[in-house]
Amino acid sequence: MKYYKFIILLILFCNSLCAQSLKKDTLFIPAGLRQYQFQLEKPVKAIEHLQYEKSGEPIKGYLSPDGSRIIMDNYKKGQRVKVDLIQLDGIVIPLIKSSCFIDPINYTL
Repeated sequence: MKYYKFIILLILFCNSLCAQSLKKDTLFIPAGLRQYQFQLEKPVKAIEHLQYEKSGEPIKGYLSPDGSRIIMDNYKKGQRVKVDLIQLDGIVIPLIKSSCFIDPINYTL
């Protein structure tokens, strides 16, 4: 009987050592809710037709309040992004960004 108690305590102790804890300085965000961004050379007024270059599938995204970044929800890694930029003077410029320039947004507490 003593051996059974010892084995059970040993198993519980080993499990507690193997348990993983979250970092206290970061916020856990599920993979399906992650956001990605890329910088623009100059601030713009608005964006239109944010989509993947090859498939033409639309991407849910928006322009940052200062107009210098495009933020995308649920971006599929490794694909180019195509968007039409509306500059401050109203001129529409097409832009294609490679996946090398698209970064995940990190949230910290």
